Amino acid sequence: MGLLAVLGLAALGALAVGAFRLRQALRRERSQGAALRAALEARIWEDHVRAVDQLEATVRELRRRGHEVNNALSTALLSTQLFFDASRGGELSPNALVELAAAADGMVDALQRLKTLIESGRRPETTAAPSSLLIQPVDLLGAVNACAERVRARHPRTELVVREPATDVGPIRVAVCGGNTGLARALDAVLENACAGDGVREAGRVELRFAARHEVDVVALEIGDDGPGFTQTELGRPIAAFETTKPGTLGLGLYTAERIARASGGSLRRANADGGGAVVSLFLPVASEPALPQ
Repeated sequence: MGLLAVLGLAALGALAVGAFRLRQALRRERSQGAALRAALEARIWEDHVRAVDQLEATVRELRRRGHEVNNALSTALLSTQLFFDASRGGELSPNALVELAAAADGMVDALQRLKTLIESGRRPETTAAPSSLLIQPVDLLGAVNACAERVRARHPRTELVVREPATDVGPIRVAVCGGNTGLARALDAVLENACAGDGVREAGRVELRFAARHEVDVVALEIGDDGPGFTQTELGRPIAAFETTKPGTLGLGLYTAERIARASGGSLRRANADGGGAVVSLFLPVASEPALPQ
């Protein structure tokens, strides 16, 4: 083989390596762009739901306080009328003086109550659960299986197992902010975080389990892996964006999932399994309405 042929093969090899690295870089940039978009979308959803709930709570509080103010004004007007009625006439009898004093006391009490209501700085009550139109019922099992297939395609070396609930449980529907899209974002973020391992070595096995809490109408999705688990520092502080120990990642996975869970009226919890590895529990409220079509 001549020198030119060797040089040509070397050049082709270098081009192939460069193309492979460029392809990997493009995939990474595309993945990070999708993660940023999902995190921003989840935060916007959460802020929207919170704003709607606060507005509804404020309207309810204003109606309640308006009713109380109206009652106080009615009482004050009635006491005033009784006072004027009792004060009419010339010389007042002992009974009339008692009635006059009672009417005056009633006026003072009503006006003091009205003053207290006006000056009250009580904050509006919050709702027990979000009620935004963004929150929609979704078939949980179908969404989990679809998401698991997507994650398996990205992590073929990781054994991803979905422990389906008992057959007698029936369809499980959850209320999720963003509907099918929101649930897919949250599940994808948690499963991707588990399969990625420590960022250098992928997890060997990831298992997803269902745990229904019927007494509080909540479904828990527990995602466990055989990785290094969470550090005590991570467990001791809230989940924040762009904080990660995994190289080459943005630290938006659990942040995105928690934002969607909170906007749905649920929550996300981190822990370490007794036998090692991390466990992320995603709590979502059970939906009373039928699930929307996929």
